[in-house]
Amino acid sequence: MPVPQVSVFLDNHPGSLSEVMEKLDTNHVKIFALSIADKGEFGLVRMVAEDPAKATKVLEDADFNLAKAKKNVEVAVVLITDKDHISRITRILGDNGLNIEYAYSSAVHFDGKFALVLRANDLEKAEKILKESNVGTLSLDEIKQHFA
Repeated sequence: MPVPQVSVFLDNHPGSLSEVMEKLDTNHVKIFALSIADKGEFGLVRMVAEDPAKATKVLEDADFNLAKAKKNVEVAVVLITDKDHISRITRILGDNGLNIEYAYSSAVHFDGKFALVLRANDLEKAEKILKESNVGTLSLDEIKQHFA
């Protein structure tokens, strides 16, 4: 089940990330996963939020520059287990002609295991192949249930 991702461009200077996080905290929006990429004068922050629509509205209302595509960006959240190491998951996707565009870790933990957020060039195909390979993927509702 694809999970919505919220992305925001920030000026690359001290305190800009803090402003975003404080705005979300003040509005009681939990963040389950966070990635920060340096793009020179600005940064790109990607996140999986408890309530993506609320996170988007809060940030837009505060005049943050959200990265929007023609289609909402969705990601897969994959459970890394003793059987399903990152190497196995990346091999499965690569062997099926899928490219991982980016990935980042999350704050979601299950009995010592963690969830990895990834974006593949064909997310629907990636999730189908992972399911056929018995690799666990998580929906946003499942993430909410197990957030530590």
